[in-house]
Amino acid sequence: MALPHNPYKILALDLDGTLLNERSRISPRDAQAVRRAQESGVQIVLCTGRNVREVRAFSEQLLAPPDWLVTSSGAAVQRPDDSEPQFFSGLSHTMCEDILALCEDFDTDPCFYTTQSLYYGRAFRSLLRRMEQNGRVIMDETADGYFYIDSREEWEKVLETEPFPFVKAILYPSHDISDLLVFRLTEMGHFELAPSVMFGGELHNIEINRRGVNKGQSLRWLAKTLGLTMENVVAIGDSDNDLTMLRAAGLGIAMGNAAQNIRLTADAVTASNAECGVAQAIETYILEEKL
Repeated sequence: MALPHNPYKILALDLDGTLLNERSRISPRDAQAVRRAQESGVQIVLCTGRNVREVRAFSEQLLAPPDWLVTSSGAAVQRPDDSEPQFFSGLSHTMCEDILALCEDFDTDPCFYTTQSLYYGRAFRSLLRRMEQNGRVIMDETADGYFYIDSREEWEKVLETEPFPFVKAILYPSHDISDLLVFRLTEMGHFELAPSVMFGGELHNIEINRRGVNKGQSLRWLAKTLGLTMENVVAIGDSDNDLTMLRAAGLGIAMGNAAQNIRLTADAVTASNAECGVAQAIETYILEEKL
């Protein structure tokens, strides 16, 4: 049990590179530690760039359901069984059109997320193949909710016919155009950007949300809704889209596998996702077994 004076009431956990190991699994030790934190009175929040459908699938690896989901890098907040988010701030139709037009200028294509689906094109499929060749499987293309789009006409049809609003976009550009894409997106003035380099440089991406939408801001909304402050929040992550929550939390913890800029931003650093770093952080800072 956490000690009575422990201020932490919310534990925000990123998924990829944090709670999930290199095989996209939650280790038994991490699952047990998360459950023990929950039993001590801490609310568990899965805080990820993935959408609700994906997060629900991964949360089945835990010993009990999480208390909250912050998905699509902060665009939606809900309890796991909610049919609709309690907080939502997605991309407008015009924003999606602007992203699609920019991709056409650079001969690439986007990924567009709803809460239930991921639409992706050649750029992301090419990355999936490279990752698979290196022994990493990050997505099962045959699973429900994944749709491959291979032409501009099909992309335009998706924007016109998808019944759910789009929560965010991700670009997977070649390295030589990444900086210019970030510049052009920044110039537009209505996007929140999180360019990331993951898996030792294998994955370069640019996450795109509505301006002002990020994990840190959504955790602020959740803490206030629960009658708490950010001093009551522990956040653990490894990537650039985790920076806002690591900075906002009372205690921001970087994974040992995180890039140097992430580790330098955090208040503390735990072991890697291959070494049960989440469990080590929970045992030390929430359960206080290693102080």
